[in-house]
Amino acid sequence: MLTGRRPRRRTESTPDYLTLAIKYLARTDRTAAQVERYVQEKGACRTQGRVIVRELQQRGYLNDQAYATRWAELRLSRHPMGRERLKAELLMRGFEESVTERALRQAYRSISSQELACQALEGRTTRTRPMQWVRFLRQRGFDDETIQQVTQIDLETGLDEL
Repeated sequence: MLTGRRPRRRTESTPDYLTLAIKYLARTDRTAAQVERYVQEKGACRTQGRVIVRELQQRGYLNDQAYATRWAELRLSRHPMGRERLKAELLMRGFEESVTERALRQAYRSISSQELACQALEGRTTRTRPMQWVRFLRQRGFDDETIQQVTQIDLETGLDEL
């Protein structure tokens, strides 16, 4: 039976990009670039993405510098490595160069490269040879000077003798 009423048309409401971004941040820390890219993937234009990022920064929900510093310190505590490797990892995560440099200064302020290299080698020295220590520390991004100090191996001539 027809009642003379027209069927309701479903209206497409515009998504609330700020709410979407907040929910995206609630799962884990993100960089400003990640949040901007996310809202753009959800349909926001580039300008809207920038406005949302600024709003989140003003509210204190988004802070690339604090996130980079926390991430770098946690990474070092779990996986000791040299400065260059940590820098590369931060840059790969999408942090800007200036943010990365400040995070590195913070992360390395209380521990020396030698201490980190020793931590990295803990438990390895009894079951591996000195040549493997050198290779391992290089893979972890330690510079030759630090490796030489920690292993007591002259990298210029000592590797030939091993």
